Amino acid sequence: METTLKSSAGLVSAPSLREQARQVIRGLVITGQMRPDQLYSVPRLAAELGVSATPVREALLDLEREGLLEAERNRGFRVVSLSLNELNDIFAVRLLLEVPSVGDIAQDGLSERQLQELHQLAEATRETADTGDLIAFLDTDLKFHVHLIATLGNHYLTKMVETLRDRVRLQGFASDESSRDFLRRSASEHFKLLDCISKQDRSGAEATIRRHLERSRGVWGDRHGASPHSAGILDSSP
Repeated sequence: METTLKSSAGLVSAPSLREQARQVIRGLVITGQMRPDQLYSVPRLAAELGVSATPVREALLDLEREGLLEAERNRGFRVVSLSLNELNDIFAVRLLLEVPSVGDIAQDGLSERQLQELHQLAEATRETADTGDLIAFLDTDLKFHVHLIATLGNHYLTKMVETLRDRVRLQGFASDESSRDFLRRSASEHFKLLDCISKQDRSGAEATIRRHLERSRGVWGDRHGASPHSAGILDSSP
């Protein structure tokens, strides 16, 4: 059975249709608007995005290779379903990768240009948080964190962090004031993190990124019917 994604209409336009389609579909997956219990065909998605089938098919295949989707031969694509244990495992790996990496970045310091670029990305996350545009927020949030890790110059680490972040979805993230407050708090932590990095405060930077990760972990934990305690989530209050 297929489902209609009314909110996605008109979001894709030339040029770079394949990449734009990938970004839109990725956003729909990560925000939980595309669900594991539904089948999505190329023609239906192409019609709703307002583009031809070819870039949509290519985008879907890209997302399949990234592990977000799985294909059903001659039928369409489904969102890959992850259990709470699998999501916990992903966050455990993210903590192992991102916390010491951010610590290294703070210890070594960044150039004024790098800090300025990251501040611009942090400001973009704050702006999208204020408007409550979840897909746009997730896109700018990903760019901030990937750009931050990329300053280490390790392509493989950067790609791994980007891939793991994409695997975590916000199931049923409601568009209400409490959700917008979560986005604002998350965005504000980007500035706290950059402040620690600018001061070359390794311990402060590591504590901030750890709290940042654990806060987002609580969002999907709640939506999988798990309390912060049962999911192993530490206190993330400021």
